[in-house]
Amino acid sequence: MLTKDTGGPAMIPYCIVGGTRGTGMQIARQLVERGAPVRCIARDPVKARNLLPAGVDIRQGDVTDPASLRRAEFGECRAIFFAVDFTGGFGGRGFFKPARQIRTVTYEGLVNTVEAAREAAFTGRFMLLSGMGSELPSCTGRLLNAIKGNLQRNQRDRDAYLRNSGLDWSIGRGAVLTNGPGGQADIRITPPVHRLSMLCRVARPDFARALIVAADAPVASRKVFDVFNEPGIPPTDEALTAQLKHAGSGTPKYGC
Repeated sequence: MLTKDTGGPAMIPYCIVGGTRGTGMQIARQLVERGAPVRCIARDPVKARNLLPAGVDIRQGDVTDPASLRRAEFGECRAIFFAVDFTGGFGGRGFFKPARQIRTVTYEGLVNTVEAAREAAFTGRFMLLSGMGSELPSCTGRLLNAIKGNLQRNQRDRDAYLRNSGLDWSIGRGAVLTNGPGGQADIRITPPVHRLSMLCRVARPDFARALIVAADAPVASRKVFDVFNEPGIPPTDEALTAQLKHAGSGTPKYGC
């Protein structure tokens, strides 16, 4: 479990690739609140400085530029969170951009980051933020594939590449993400068995929290898991770790 930085081994930074928006930004903020050292790889360091908490180590890097990733010094990091999504387009969500352009960022960007981590002899855990039910057909999935350029195919290919990389990894698959506050509901972590459905949602801060816990939990090593909210009391980190112990297998089903 993550403990407050005391100047010892905890000085090893957590690295976030894609930390200037969405869930990646939530991860950065929560890690800083926990007293952890944080490094963010950003295309625009000036923009990142204006968005991220004080004290975050910001390094310039672009997932489409392998040379810039090699300068990120991944080898000294405790965990890498790959939170890259395609921005621009309608509402900054990357909607209706060319499929080839989206794949260059979301899939090939993951490949470039994994290879940079391997070259740097990274020995921590590589945390991939993914989406629920990418291998299962659903109405919601078809809609997202239409407006985000074969989103689920890119997710499947990323998952497979990371799983075969030789790195230690965990893949957290979020339900439909909402921008509401976290800490208002139960957080459920289950085997990766759910289809994507608009009825199954998770607040970004809660998804971020589950991923942070998984980054340090030995039981989350080499596991794929679904994350979603249900009505109830927000769980402790210990309770989330207990759920991770049983994640990683199961039979696909509809919804939550």
